[in-house]
Amino acid sequence: MTFTRIKTLTLLVCTLLALTFPGYVNCANKKGSQPAAAAAAAAAPPLEPEAVIEEVNAKQLEKLLADKDYVAVFWYARSCVTCDKVLAELEKIDDDTDSFGVDFVKINDKRLAKQYGIKTFPALTYFREKEPIIYDGDLMDEEGVLDFLTSLEAMDLPDRIEEVNAKILQKIIEDTDFVAVLFCPDHETCPPRVMDKQQCRKCAKALQELENIDDEADQLGIGFVKIHDEALADEYNLGNLPVLVYYRHQTPIIYEGELQREEDVLEWLVQNKSTGDEDDVIEDVTSKTLSTLINNIDNLVVLFYDHGNDDSMTVLEELEQIDDDCDKHGIQFVKIDDAKAAADYGIDSIPAIVYFEKEIPNVYDGDLMDEEQILKWLLGQLEHDEIEDVTDEMLDTMIKEGRVIAVLFYDNNDKKSQKVLEELENIDDECDALGITFVKIDNPEEAVEYGINKVPKLIYFEKGIPTIYEGNLEDEEKLLKWLEEQTSSDQIEDITDEMLDLIIEKMPHVAVLFYDKDQKKSQKILAELENIDDECDQNDIAFVKIDDDKEAKEWGIDEIPSIVLFERGIPHIYEGDLMKEDELLGWLVHQKRYSEIPEVTDEMKDKLVENTEHLAVIFYDKDDKQDMRILNELENIDDELEKEGIVIVRIDNAAEAKEYGLDHLPALIYFENKIPALYEGDLMNEDEVLEWLLVQKKTATIEEVTDEILVNLINEHEYVVVFFTGPCEPGETCDHTLNALESIDDELDEAGIIFVTTEDTGIAKKYNVKSYPRLVFFRNRDPLHFTGDLDDEDEVLAWITDDETLEIPGKIEEVNVKMLDKILAENDHVVVFFYAEGDKKAQKILNELENIDDECEEKDIDFVKTSDDDIDKEYDLPGLPALAFYRHKFRTIYTGDLMKEEEILEWVIDLHESTADVIESVDRKTLQVLINDVEHLAVFFYDDECETCPGILEELENIDDDTDKHGIQFVKSNDVKLAHEIGIFAFPALVYYETGVPIMYDGNLESNEEVFNWILEQKADQSIELINRDQLIEYIATKDFLAVVFYKEDDPDSPRVLRHIELIDDEAAEYGIYIVKMHDKLMAKKYGYRNPPGLTYFRKGKYINYDGDIDDEEEILDWLTSPANMEMTDHIEQVNRKMFEKIRKNSDYVAVIFYSDECKQCPRVLAEVEHIDDDADKAGIDFVKIDDKQMAKEYGVFALPAIVFFKPTSKEPVIYAGDLYEEEQILSWLLTQKDPSGDVIEDLEGERLVQLIEESGSIAVYFWNKTKCDICNSKAARKARLKKEREQHQQDGGSASAAAAFGSDPEATAAAAEAGAAAAGGAGGEGGATDAAAAAGKHEDDADGCEQCTKVLEELENIDDDCDKHGITFVKTRDFSVADGYGVHEYPALVYFEGGIPNVFEGELSEEEEVLQWLITQKTEDRIELITRQMLETMVEETQYLAVYFYKINCNICDQILEGLELIDDECDVFGIHMVKIQDPQLAKRYSIKTFPALVYFRNGNPLLFEGDLQNEQSVLEWLIDDDNRELADEIEEVNERMLDRLMAESTLLVVFFYDDDCAECEEILEELEEIDGEADMFGIDFVKIASVEAAKKYEIVNIPSLVYFRKQVPVLYDGDLHQHDKVITWLTSQDVFEIKNEIEEVNRKMLDKLLEENEFLSVFFYEHNQPDSVAALEKLENIDSETDNLDITFVKMADSRYAKKWGVTKLPAMVYFRRRFPSIYRGDLLSEDEVLEWLRKNRFRQPELNIFMYALIALALAFVVYTAFLLQCFKPAPPPPVQHPKQS
Repeated sequence: MTFTRIKTLTLLVCTLLALTFPGYVNCANKKGSQPAAAAAAAAAPPLEPEAVIEEVNAKQLEKLLADKDYVAVFWYARSCVTCDKVLAELEKIDDDTDSFGVDFVKINDKRLAKQYGIKTFPALTYFREKEPIIYDGDLMDEEGVLDFLTSLEAMDLPDRIEEVNAKILQKIIEDTDFVAVLFCPDHETCPPRVMDKQQCRKCAKALQELENIDDEADQLGIGFVKIHDEALADEYNLGNLPVLVYYRHQTPIIYEGELQREEDVLEWLVQNKSTGDEDDVIEDVTSKTLSTLINNIDNLVVLFYDHGNDDSMTVLEELEQIDDDCDKHGIQFVKIDDAKAAADYGIDSIPAIVYFEKEIPNVYDGDLMDEEQILKWLLGQLEHDEIEDVTDEMLDTMIKEGRVIAVLFYDNNDKKSQKVLEELENIDDECDALGITFVKIDNPEEAVEYGINKVPKLIYFEKGIPTIYEGNLEDEEKLLKWLEEQTSSDQIEDITDEMLDLIIEKMPHVAVLFYDKDQKKSQKILAELENIDDECDQNDIAFVKIDDDKEAKEWGIDEIPSIVLFERGIPHIYEGDLMKEDELLGWLVHQKRYSEIPEVTDEMKDKLVENTEHLAVIFYDKDDKQDMRILNELENIDDELEKEGIVIVRIDNAAEAKEYGLDHLPALIYFENKIPALYEGDLMNEDEVLEWLLVQKKTATIEEVTDEILVNLINEHEYVVVFFTGPCEPGETCDHTLNALESIDDELDEAGIIFVTTEDTGIAKKYNVKSYPRLVFFRNRDPLHFTGDLDDEDEVLAWITDDETLEIPGKIEEVNVKMLDKILAENDHVVVFFYAEGDKKAQKILNELENIDDECEEKDIDFVKTSDDDIDKEYDLPGLPALAFYRHKFRTIYTGDLMKEEEILEWVIDLHESTADVIESVDRKTLQVLINDVEHLAVFFYDDECETCPGILEELENIDDDTDKHGIQFVKSNDVKLAHEIGIFAFPALVYYETGVPIMYDGNLESNEEVFNWILEQKADQSIELINRDQLIEYIATKDFLAVVFYKEDDPDSPRVLRHIELIDDEAAEYGIYIVKMHDKLMAKKYGYRNPPGLTYFRKGKYINYDGDIDDEEEILDWLTSPANMEMTDHIEQVNRKMFEKIRKNSDYVAVIFYSDECKQCPRVLAEVEHIDDDADKAGIDFVKIDDKQMAKEYGVFALPAIVFFKPTSKEPVIYAGDLYEEEQILSWLLTQKDPSGDVIEDLEGERLVQLIEESGSIAVYFWNKTKCDICNSKAARKARLKKEREQHQQDGGSASAAAAFGSDPEATAAAAEAGAAAAGGAGGEGGATDAAAAAGKHEDDADGCEQCTKVLEELENIDDDCDKHGITFVKTRDFSVADGYGVHEYPALVYFEGGIPNVFEGELSEEEEVLQWLITQKTEDRIELITRQMLETMVEETQYLAVYFYKINCNICDQILEGLELIDDECDVFGIHMVKIQDPQLAKRYSIKTFPALVYFRNGNPLLFEGDLQNEQSVLEWLIDDDNRELADEIEEVNERMLDRLMAESTLLVVFFYDDDCAECEEILEELEEIDGEADMFGIDFVKIASVEAAKKYEIVNIPSLVYFRKQVPVLYDGDLHQHDKVITWLTSQDVFEIKNEIEEVNRKMLDKLLEENEFLSVFFYEHNQPDSVAALEKLENIDSETDNLDITFVKMADSRYAKKWGVTKLPAMVYFRRRFPSIYRGDLLSEDEVLEWLRKNRFRQPELNIFMYALIALALAFVVYTAFLLQCFKPAPPPPVQHPKQS
């Protein structure tokens, strides 16, 4: 009964489960249920394929990155255990990444990985729009990886708004609190770089502006993305695009303002970030965000706090209550928990409040617990303008930014300061109006830095240069007036010595005038130098002055006044006349631009030695001519030294030279890190000097020093070895010994020991050196003489580095870092005391530790101390001072009281005597040392959070002693960062290092026996065979693939190199590659390795050498197994399975012939297939052969031989089923399999064809149609067709009645057939049309009726692939409407289109080679296109400049001229003129062409016939580009972009009207401008118009329409009313617009006449183009153009000899000066510009002399007239006496 109830209950439950979850429940387990289950399993749908990350090769990855915006690439390596584990995890998120539009692939290519910065494997790189970012997180955390790939941070690109898809956008909105999304039209609506639609232009402009604030938004924690998805925008009802939507906690807010105002957008985003939050929480920001907020928010309050500080949290709670009140008043409130950021702003105590108003900080010093008081203070700051209080850090930041600042240094407890402050508050607003930021600072230390000892004091900063106010601070009016003067005046700023130091440190170029303000000479010079202050500013040279004798003496300046230029801290003393300010300015600019050896004083030299790492100093005597010659020679190497980072200076100071023991000048000393070396070579040989200096910098050499230098070295350094040579000549014993000792200098440098030599004997005598040569070792100034053999450098080195030599009895030795590393490497037990120099506490500890030094020595424990800079960081110490005990390089830090030396001694001895039974734990530095130094090392990496690690570690402790016995050191490390660097992401992990090469363990770590055996196997693995010379010769002859590693036995790096190659030995063997090693130097040299190691690869006896990284085994294996390197001959390569897999991975198309030695047919088939191997290679198909029956069966091949083809689009290969003896048929099949569409010319029609013609760069279109075909419709063709039909009917036994009905008339038969066809074609109804269309569907159907058309098509099919190779698309069409549109009426026809421009083929279409050659010529060369009438009509309408060559067929002269015109076709293209040819006599008559050939030039549709000699192509070109022919009367010419570029290059005066075809007012403006076109031409101004958005963008024209005047390509925008043409022409011809600064302007006659009318004083230079005298004179006269402007003389030039004759000029070049239109000709030398200028100056100011001269002439003339009258009157002959009357007589 119970059983029945249970059974019933079970049945009921199963039934319910089955109904609820069908297919998942199997209720009864009976015998009869098994078949049912099997049936169900069979019927069940197949399981989804498991997500697998796709494998790609380098080529495929390159294509993927080009095609896809988001690609994640997983880099892995062979034999990488971690890679497999990581890959298994990442496979889980492959589908998720796909759904987000991220393509996830994997690749094994180390060489390519290196190009993308991948050094360790595995690794993940995310490419966003081709920009890579390397993932640095935990690769085992697949969720973290997915978040990274789909997060906004990963997509972030600098200065770019990232594009996302809908899926990613949804995730970003969900994951990101604040994100701004710009919705744009689809890419189909607005393709890239196409701006033909208003919304596209609007979106592009908005995007361009918003890119500027992308980084700021990121810093504020606001994501910024864009999306091109109109459907999503419609779903959100966004309306017209573009639209900006701001998602705040997933709540959208739409921006209503102007998107092109990026500042408003950013402010809106910031305002909306915090408003509307439910909680009154002050927003937390980062340091970077805070900086952005300060720069962009006018009113900002910042709370600096510490989250772990109770006071901070209490203050925060209080301030949360006034957050909303601040928002209401427009004050943004934020908080920051960042001690460093607080320190940067000078905040010493936290919490603190700082109010920023327009970037100016003010610190609140009231009660932080009183929020009401804080709010009142903030509102007061908002309403009242007070002088803001700043910290020293804030002040430094403001000065560094170059702001104009007035700083009041004051003391808050000083009554005078308080009084001054009250007064100065009154002028704060006025300072704001002047652009001066007024701040105050209460900081005595900062004041002292600027040389202020007494407060209050005010300093004015401009561009970082301070000026102290010396007046009464209580008189605010005077102070304000002074500040006004500072902002407007150009005075040289006065500074203090402290300011000078700051300026030199912060500014690259500073000119300093050292002067005495009470000295008259200084005052006079200062007045002169004020004139060049502005010019210095323009050249970025800060100019300051200082009245401080003490500071001058510090720089070695004895004579006041003096000028010193500091260039990046290096001083240059000016030695010229300070009264000549122009010369000084020239010197300053010259020093800035050109590098010269600066002159320094001894004080300057001391400062440079202290602060410069590499310094060369030349000691010389400037009065010695030989010294000056040497100096001039050394100037030649100054630039090279600067590039190498060596500063070179010179000093003329004999006393300073003697301090260095220099008795003879000139001399050169090189300082490296303050250590000097004396040059003893020939200073006249600058190449030798340069080489010596570079050797000193790059290599360690024994420095030559003098006694004086030696004393300093011994006093300043711990270890100095001195080789006293005494007087030593080249070739002597001492010289040979010195050369031998050079070989140990590097080793001593590595140990931190300075090695020098000297010939001086003064110091030698002091230290009891009596015989020479002698070697003395100074250890912390304590000398020790070497008594061994100086000629044995090894003995010398051993003695110097011996512990007994280094050790000074009774003292703890001071060592440097290098020496410490050496001691730790060579000694088993070392105690090291780390401390900071100058630390008093450390000195006390040292005094105590000295007491236990001897006890340590007795136990053979070395005790040293070190105080080098940053020693705590170098050795990863928790702090200083610290004491550490090193046992076998393993460190233990002492944690007790350092003052108790007895306890320390006990601790040291215990550690020394104890035996370590545990695996030693190592820090990072120690581990790196062990990896480099220990040959066999096992490292157990673990994580502190790992639960299983302690148990595994406990097990491994059991084998620690065993590994020690086998010479394997076992250590552990919990340095996760280091583990990640070497590719370990999963813990625990075990890595075995042999000679520094890592191998990862992939077994069970819990089994210590397995681990131990594995480690021993790795140590014992010596798999590479060592061979001799005879074996090498044998192997080369017998091995197909042989890799030989040449190495040197005595090279310490050889074991490491061999170990790397051993790791790939087994895998190389799988490819059939045998690797051996050889240490035969002669054989290595024979194969190109003079200095092994090296790798040579023999393939069938032919060898190549490896040139990659020999330490990278993965790269070596890739190189060895590369198909390109394994291919040896032109025959089909035989490969094995492994090689085939490699080829499949790297090649898209592979053909395999499977064969067997037992197969009789195989040799013959192989011989046939060899014939097509090269053709297959050319087609991109790799052909290989495989002798592997099992592998053949795996691919479905059971009969041999067989050919199988593999392609990337199909997982399964295709087996060839044709005749294996027909190689051509096999090749054809392979090519068809590679490209099924490759053998058929594509058929297109309608819009698709037209669109392809317009978009394709190069396309050939075959127009054909049976019913209209000229060949088909010929009588012969019809007869041939009818005959074929009859024969076909007779063969098929066709109806005799059809033949009888038509009788024997073939034409009647054909006519009837055509009539029938016509009837069928014209039959009404849908069926008829369908039948007709079907009949025209395939050319095979037409073959029966038109063999000729089909034959032409078949011929053209042969060149289809060739066209593809040359980038020519080949299509065919039977679309009449398209053909008619291009004027094609005769069929068949071939038209080639390039950039949409047609060219008709004239030759024989059946000759495919001729067609192909013609197409290639059209593609590669710019030929003149042949067009039809319709094409011409279209081009005349659409082309602005079109030259048409009309010619006839069979015209020899036409062909000859055409060849000549082809030569100028390219030049025409450059000028924007398109040249075509046409055969159309009827059309020619329309343009009045009566004879052929002829050329017609269409300018914007207006024709002009060429009447010159067509056989002279150059004259044709000149005629076409001539402006007179280009221009149209009374019309502004329309130009294209090319013609505009040409005009821009050639025309000095060019006016361009930029307009838009859609612009309503443009037509009215054009009509106005047409009125002045002719007048502009008269003034030599070219006037054109252009309607091109691209051209406007190129010349940065924003608004359309615009008128721009280009004078020598310099644009000037007209901002007047374009509707008033009279004002436009006045503006164009005005002198202000016409003149170009620092250049003599070119004029024509009209312009010269206008200038003569408008100017009283005018100078004209008449010249000829390309005349040498004119060119030389013009070059000189350009130098005085600006001076003539100062004289108010307008200076122009004119190349018009005929017009020059009008003014009496007969010989060019000539200069004519016009004074109120009266000319004067210059008769002097035009090449002397100074004389010309002087002549012009005299003529300009000769008016008074001219008047006196004229009055004198008038006076003389009057005197002459009076005198003549007087003479005439006085000497008039007496009148004859009257004749007496006869009567009287």
